[in-house]
Amino acid sequence: MAILLTPAALPAFPQPSLSIGSGNTTGSYYVFSSAIAKIFNRRCAEYGVRLTTVSSQGAVANVESVLEGKTAFGIAQADVLRDAALGTGRWAGKSQPGLRAVLGLPVEAVTVVAAVDAGISRMSDLRGKRVNIGAEGSFDHDYAVSLLRLSGLHPSDVIISAHPAALASELLQSNHIDAYIYTVAHPNLAVMEASTGRRKVLLVPLDTSLIAQVTAENPLLLPAVVPSTFYPGLERAGVVPTIGIRSILFTRSDMAEETVYRLVREIMTSFDLFRRQHPVLQVLSSREAADAAVIPLHPGAGRFFRQAGIVP
Repeated sequence: MAILLTPAALPAFPQPSLSIGSGNTTGSYYVFSSAIAKIFNRRCAEYGVRLTTVSSQGAVANVESVLEGKTAFGIAQADVLRDAALGTGRWAGKSQPGLRAVLGLPVEAVTVVAAVDAGISRMSDLRGKRVNIGAEGSFDHDYAVSLLRLSGLHPSDVIISAHPAALASELLQSNHIDAYIYTVAHPNLAVMEASTGRRKVLLVPLDTSLIAQVTAENPLLLPAVVPSTFYPGLERAGVVPTIGIRSILFTRSDMAEETVYRLVREIMTSFDLFRRQHPVLQVLSSREAADAAVIPLHPGAGRFFRQAGIVP
C-alpha cells in the first residue's frame, strides 16, 4: 500500500508531444492515428517528441483544429481537404492554403446498416424510416444528406436522427432507429457491434447507376465494396457495392520538415508492421500511402517519398 500511495517521481523535463486529431473511438481515424503513433513512438526518446491520439468529431473538426494550432496533425477525407484548400463547400470564400498532406490512408466506404425487421433492402426503402445520419457538422451528416438526395429522397422523406456515429449501433439495437449511414473503413467495431446484436441487420448496397453517376461527377470518390466476411452475423452475405473516399494524414505548412520526414520514414520503413496494427490497414499499398496530392505534399513527406523512389 505504501508503494501504491507514494507519488511516482516525475521527470524534470517531460517529453513534449504532438497530437493527431482523429475521430470517435470506434471509427477508422482513431485506428489510423493510434497505429501511426505506435510506430513513431518506438523512437520517440531518440527524437525527443512523441505522438498522441486525440479523439474528435471527425474530419471537419480536425481541419479546424490543425488550422488553429490545437493539434499538430489531423486526418480527413480527401474532398474535405480539397474544399478547405480551395475555399469551397463549408469553407466557401475562406480558402486555407496552409494545409499540407503527409500520408495517404485507406479508403472509407459509405456504409448503410439497416435492421432486417424494418424491411429495408435498397436505398429507396429508407422512405418513412428512422435513419441516423451522424452529428450535425460532421462529414457523415453532410454526406448522408447528399446520398439521400442522390437516391431520390429528400431529408424530409425520412425521420432524421443526428446522433454521433459512435452511438448508431446501440440506437439500432435498442430499436430507436431503423438504419444508419456511416462513412468508415472496414472492418469497423461499430458495424461489428450492430451485426452481432439480437436485432438482425444487413448492409444496404448502392445501385450501380448511382455509383457510376457519383464517381463520374467527383473524381475523388471511388467505387468501393464492403466484404460481408468481416461481419459473419449479417443477415445477407456477399460483397456490398458502394462508394468510397480516401483519407489523408495532414498538417500545416509551418510544421518542421524534419519532424514530418521522420514520421513518414518510420511508417514507410516499417510498412508491413504498420499494416499489421489493424486489419483495416492491410489494404493500403506504399504507392497509395504516397498518393495524397489533393493538397500540396509537405516538404518533409515529399523528401522521403522521393528518396525512396515512390514518387518522382
